[in-house]
Parts: sequence; structure tokens; C-alpha cells
Amino acid sequence: MMKQYVGLDISQKETAVCVVDESGRLIFEGRARSDPVVLTALVAKKAPHAERVGFETGPLSSWLWHDLRRIGVPVICIDARRAHAVLSSR
Repeated sequence: MMKQYVGLDISQKETAVCVVDESGRLIFEGRARSDPVVLTALVAKKAPHAERVGFETGPLSSWLWHDLRRIGVPVICIDARRAHAVLSSR
């Protein structure tokens, strides 16, 4: 069973979702409503072996982090400036 990693790009109404496996192969790319229950269901369906679900800090990150964590999603929140620096170096 390969580990899966999920990236969320959160906005007010909609969240972009990207799932890759441990080798970096794209498994799923799509959008969902920015709602913890909807996002949890999508992660459970598209990434049942998710090792981490990450997203950048922002206005909605605290609310979403707490709700996803409470539901049992393995979330991490990444400082937006650091994420930008890492992605820029790729």
C-alpha cells in the first residue's frame, strides 16, 4: 500500500484538492466546497491511505485545521511564505 499525500488550496467557497502518491504520481486533482465534512469525505474517497493533508496558513486555515483534526484527518498547516519558497526552488 503506497502512502498518499493531499494538498489543499483553500478559498472562501471552494478548495482545490491534489492527491499524489509517495513517488509523486498524480492520483487525483479536483475541487470541492470549502467545508470540513465535504473535504473529509473527498479525502476518504480519493486518498484512503493519506499520510498527510497539508495546506497553507490563511484566513480559513485555523477553522479548517481544527475541524479536520477533530474528525481525524492527519492535517498539517504550512506557513505560506515557506511554502512559496520551497515551491519556487523546484
